[in-house]
Amino acid sequence: MTKYVLVLFFCLSAGSKCFSQSDMSDYSFVIVPERFDFLNEDDKYQLNSIAEFLFNKHGFHAFKSSNAPNAKRCDGLYAEVVNVNAMLRTKLELVLRDCNGFEVYRSPEGVTRLKKFKQAHQDALRKAFAYFDGMEVNQKEIEYFDEVVEASITDREIPMIPKISDTELPLAVTNLPKARFSSYKSGEGAYMLRKTETGYALFKESAEAQDGLLMIGKIELTGDASRLQFIAADKTILNASFDASENLTIQKEGGSVTYKRVR
Repeated sequence: MTKYVLVLFFCLSAGSKCFSQSDMSDYSFVIVPERFDFLNEDDKYQLNSIAEFLFNKHGFHAFKSSNAPNAKRCDGLYAEVVNVNAMLRTKLELVLRDCNGFEVYRSPEGVTRLKKFKQAHQDALRKAFAYFDGMEVNQKEIEYFDEVVEASITDREIPMIPKISDTELPLAVTNLPKARFSSYKSGEGAYMLRKTETGYALFKESAEAQDGLLMIGKIELTGDASRLQFIAADKTILNASFDASENLTIQKEGGSVTYKRVR
């Protein structure tokens, strides 16, 4: 009984619709605008890029509006970031609406006292997204309008792997992640794997990077497609592999580093 009272109190105090992860998991994608209404230029402070990244990290299929999937409009959600006026603080709320403008989700405020505009807005946005932690959103697969469109997107985004069955592939190049973005952890660090035309790019979340993401290397097939290689930012080339759970292992001198897939 106490549990339900607390849930009701949260919904009333937040002044928003009661929601569950299933509400958002019932949709198949999220569209992030090129510009949020309270700002005067596209992707100012890299907020739109960070929002796309963080949605994908938390189980959504996120796209900038310029790259929206060719799918039914009402299969998706539409993101907004609201600037809440406050003295000496930056406050941002994250809002998700359906195709009819109905509010499906509104986050509690992400609040920061940082002074510099860019750092403050990025910090507040990340804090608003932090409320997704533990919600286990898992959006449905996107149903494209036709197979031709779906095939063209797949051909453009998946790594260049020979068109042979999994049973014929060497063990090192099986278990490749299919998602456009995948979240990973190693030690205390948080990482994002992004699918590219030639393989994958591995990023580390870092406040030092301009958009909060620091690329640490690329993962590509070798010329004979017999194994994966990790090409670090300093051009060092190492062996890499994914296991059946899509955990990534990179072989280094004297040992290896494993990045655990976060779902």
